[in-house]
Amino acid sequence: MNRNNIELKIFGLIVGMAAAMVLLAAGLLFTATRQADLRERQYEQTLVGNGLRQRGKEVQTALNPYVIWDEAIHKLDNDFDLAWANQNIGTSIGGALGYSAVFVLDADNRPIYGHMNGTDVAPSSFDIYAAQTQRLIDQVRAIETDPVKVAKMRAVHVTRVELIGREPVLVTVSLVRPDLKARTRGARAPLVVSGMPVASSVVKAFSERFLLKNARIEIIPASEIKGEHAQTLMGRAPDGRRIVLRWDPRKPGAELLRQATPILSLAALAAGIGAMMLFRVTRRAAKKLLLSEAEAKHLALHDPLTGLANRTLFTDRLVHAHALLRRKPGYLGVLCVDLDRFKEVNDSYGHDAGDQVIREVARRLQAICRETDTICRLGGDEFAIIQPDTTPAGCATLAQRVVEGLSGELDLSIGRAELSCSVGVAVVSDADQGQAEMLRQADVALYRAKEAGRGRYCFFEPEMDAALRLRKGLERDLRAAIDQERLTVAYQPLTDARGVILGVEALARWNDPERGDISPAIFIPLAESTGLIAAIGRLVFRRACYDSLRWSGLEVSVNVSALQLSLPGFVDEIEQILAETGAEASGFVLEITETALLKDSDGVHDALRRIKRLGFRLALDDFGTGYASLAYLRRHPIDKLKIDRSFVSNLPPDVEATSVAGAIISLAKSLGLKTTAEGVETQGQFDTLVKLGCVEFQGFLLARPMPAHEIAAARETRQALANAAKVSSRPRR
Repeated sequence: MNRNNIELKIFGLIVGMAAAMVLLAAGLLFTATRQADLRERQYEQTLVGNGLRQRGKEVQTALNPYVIWDEAIHKLDNDFDLAWANQNIGTSIGGALGYSAVFVLDADNRPIYGHMNGTDVAPSSFDIYAAQTQRLIDQVRAIETDPVKVAKMRAVHVTRVELIGREPVLVTVSLVRPDLKARTRGARAPLVVSGMPVASSVVKAFSERFLLKNARIEIIPASEIKGEHAQTLMGRAPDGRRIVLRWDPRKPGAELLRQATPILSLAALAAGIGAMMLFRVTRRAAKKLLLSEAEAKHLALHDPLTGLANRTLFTDRLVHAHALLRRKPGYLGVLCVDLDRFKEVNDSYGHDAGDQVIREVARRLQAICRETDTICRLGGDEFAIIQPDTTPAGCATLAQRVVEGLSGELDLSIGRAELSCSVGVAVVSDADQGQAEMLRQADVALYRAKEAGRGRYCFFEPEMDAALRLRKGLERDLRAAIDQERLTVAYQPLTDARGVILGVEALARWNDPERGDISPAIFIPLAESTGLIAAIGRLVFRRACYDSLRWSGLEVSVNVSALQLSLPGFVDEIEQILAETGAEASGFVLEITETALLKDSDGVHDALRRIKRLGFRLALDDFGTGYASLAYLRRHPIDKLKIDRSFVSNLPPDVEATSVAGAIISLAKSLGLKTTAEGVETQGQFDTLVKLGCVEFQGFLLARPMPAHEIAAARETRQALANAAKVSSRPRR
């Protein structure tokens, strides 16, 4: 048998096998059509059902800022304020959040405020909602009776679709709760009942989100709930009928069969023609072409420094793994990995050392991951991992191994570097969520991991998006408040043991036109993480300088963040503000935290020395909660220690807290420093601190923060009371 006969037989065998496979595929495709349509309908119903539940959570999350609020307790329960309710309940929830109806019920479940379709209405309008919402109100009240459960939930909402008149409405009953220290008049708090028609909002949103065809809300008898329709149960009408969301399901099986028939025919024809053409190509030329193509493809799809996949190949692999979810149900994980403080390595050792770190990280990741995983270097010190055919537990295991594998000291050619990383994880089990969204979710989770302290991993959760949007909104409003100088300054007095005011501490306050009073515990950490704390520090110090001119002999304390202290021009800046306002440095105490001392850099040390030369005094704030040692106190020119409120709050019964407070006071005395106790709120705390030898006190027991114009009067009143007490305590002769 000559060469030509052998080649013809091989060619015929290949063509015959290709034809048989095409016919077999066509038969299997036809058989699987009906099953594919059924599975698609069931999948859509599951997806939409999950979406409805998520929508309910989003509705409740959006309501949290309005029902978890001290001011809401004051204005809706303690002393009902109709104008406030119109602005912050009606206009905000009914307008900004798009609810068609909002009602406020008092502690006895009686309507006291109503807002419908953008207009305030009589509370009696709640009658049309009363019967349908009674079950929800009873559920919330039942939860309210259990303080432990309420504290654990924090936000208490109950949401259900109810038939109001002839219209399905998404009704949410929310318990109004304090966010800080407000209290209700009685045992029960007000309720906020909000309603949003679902026919317009849900149908449109779900049609666009899940690409539903001919979606509509129907109210059907219970007997019709079982059928061939694609539907999701939303609620029940009072008469027993069901409220369902129905749509025309996709039929991928039939569509695939229709499209595949001509394609299979063309594929068979193209396969035959291609086989004949390829058979004529010489093996040598094909080999050279394949080698050349492989080399070029590798260079185009891989990172030259590490040999890992680059962003292009990563995207291609992610699309491929994502498409497999349609054929093989399961989970797909994406991990974003970012090295912690990698910039410090480049700054300290140079870019060559940075390249060594990147190559070592790539090597460790290849040792950690499976062969089926795709590892990519997105750029800089950012890496990503695609983990197909996995589970959430598998993603968690891999993330933990990455965190552990990329932690510890690393030997470089020119020294040793500390290595750690943060990991964000996104896991999906359906193919309707886009690849870009998966990567974005993993990046959001990475941001949360870094925000939580680095050196850890974090899974993406839908609440992160809401929290991120809230954070971004607060950051935007805070920037505007700083630019427009809408932040104010309040002053909390510092007194001696007799109650005489010796000084005041300047405290930033923010009252937003829409959000109301925002706690410093919220916006100060936000300012520190976004770099706005320096601008707030300048604003507060400048205002305190002007206000200090009102008072004679009164010490003014101003907080200075670690970020401000590390800025090169900080001392020049405060010196300029002193010159601008005419204030005297000798009348100020700058309060710094132990975090600033921990840096212990020459820059911080020089800044503190210059501040002292200007005439300022220095106080170490929140002493005892960090890691400041005696060496720090001796190295830096500190004048005063402030005992942290965490120790003061446990006085006097806590022996350990008493011992710590006494030790701090004794340490301060031995070093010639003053002591100020923060957070003094009870007479027992005050008496204990006096016995321990504390000389200055600050807290609600003595005085709350007040505007600048009230300080002088408060000072005179306190002095008069102290003088009167001194006279009355003298023995009679």
